[in-house]
Amino acid sequence: MNIKRRIRNKDNTRALRRRPINLLASFMTTMNLYCGTFSIFASIGGEYERAAVYILAAIIFDMLDGAVARITRSTSEFGKELDSICDVVSFGLAPGILLFTLYLPEAAHFELSERAESIVGMTGSYVAIIFVICTALRLARFNTFQADRRDYFIGLPSPAAGGTLAAYVLFLHYVEPRLDSHEIGVLAYYSLGPLALLLAFLMVSTVRYPKDRFKAFIVAPRHAIIALATYAFLIAVLHYAWTTSPAMVLFPLAAAYVLFGMIGEAWVLLQRRGLPSKTTTPEENVPEATPATGISKAKSEVENVEKEEKNTTQEQATDEAEQRPERN
Repeated sequence: MNIKRRIRNKDNTRALRRRPINLLASFMTTMNLYCGTFSIFASIGGEYERAAVYILAAIIFDMLDGAVARITRSTSEFGKELDSICDVVSFGLAPGILLFTLYLPEAAHFELSERAESIVGMTGSYVAIIFVICTALRLARFNTFQADRRDYFIGLPSPAAGGTLAAYVLFLHYVEPRLDSHEIGVLAYYSLGPLALLLAFLMVSTVRYPKDRFKAFIVAPRHAIIALATYAFLIAVLHYAWTTSPAMVLFPLAAAYVLFGMIGEAWVLLQRRGLPSKTTTPEENVPEATPATGISKAKSEVENVEKEEKNTTQEQATDEAEQRPERN
């Protein structure tokens, strides 16, 4: 009975994950996140009335996405995960920052330049909202479809994206000290935005990144000696960079991880293009998994379990029948 329940639970979870995603409801949920994020920007800029209006607008979009899902009678696990993540930002973080900035003293408020009418309309706000929305989509997709994977990530993990952006800011702080005076240099102005957009795109892409691949560090002795000697050279280089500035170490390491997935994906695409078109791989001969085949597999597993139970009961009955004459 426990085996049957496990098979049914697996089949139910697969069916829930394969439900179609309601794009209109998900768009309303994304607008909820948009309003919550811009409420945070308005609070930082001292525009408290606008920040409160954005939170109220987020409530309207949160009600609309539920209404659309009920009218169309289509709910999905992806929509639930995305709605929860957006609610944390719009109804948790945004009101909290609004309260925090309201209690700040007058001298601690953010001062805008004379040209900027509002902090919400500045260039960094548009890049930031794209980064935030892509992060929410990445987390919702991971929680719904990829949480059980152990071999690799599909898309750049959000901690890696945020860590790379933070490491690059530290790198710019070392290269361009003007960041101390709230002035952005030429390198930061022309590179920070494109880097953020690239990381946002990689989060929602299908580029694969390694996960739990510690077995790759187990090699033959002859290769291990060469690898350890190389590690010694790298440790010396990292030590010199770390003593100079930690930013000189953190950003190259983060950039190496980001480039690793991109180069690996490009290598796979080149290999696929190099294969002849008429040849078929064993993976192509395998039929695609559909909900019907998944249900049939589950039924066959249940039938096998029932057959095994019948065989065991028949064997026990024959054993008891053989033992009865001996007792008599």
